[in-house]
Amino acid sequence: MRINRDNFVSLMITVLTGVIFLLLAFETWALFTGEKPITLYVREAVHAFPGWAFAIAIVVGIAVGHFLWGPARGILAPQPRRFGRKDDPAAG
Repeated sequence: MRINRDNFVSLMITVLTGVIFLLLAFETWALFTGEKPITLYVREAVHAFPGWAFAIAIVVGIAVGHFLWGPARGILAPQPRRFGRKDDPAAG
C-alpha cells in the first residue's frame, strides 16, 4: 500500500473515529459503573488551566472551521483571474 495524501487522510479519519468511539465507550462504562467519567476530568482541567483551555478551544475552532469552510471548489466557485495582453481573448 502506498501512502499518498488520500490514504493518509483516510487513515487519520479512521483513527480519529476509533479514538472517539473508545472515549464514548469509556464514558458510558463510567456512568453505568459509578466511576469518574471523562467529563469530570475535563472540567477539572479547565478549572486548573483556563488559559490553556481557551487556547485549545480556539485552535479546535479554527481547525473545524477550516474543514467546514475550506477552499471553494466546484461549479459555484469563482473563476480564476487571468493576466495577460489586452488583445489576447483568453486573457479576459
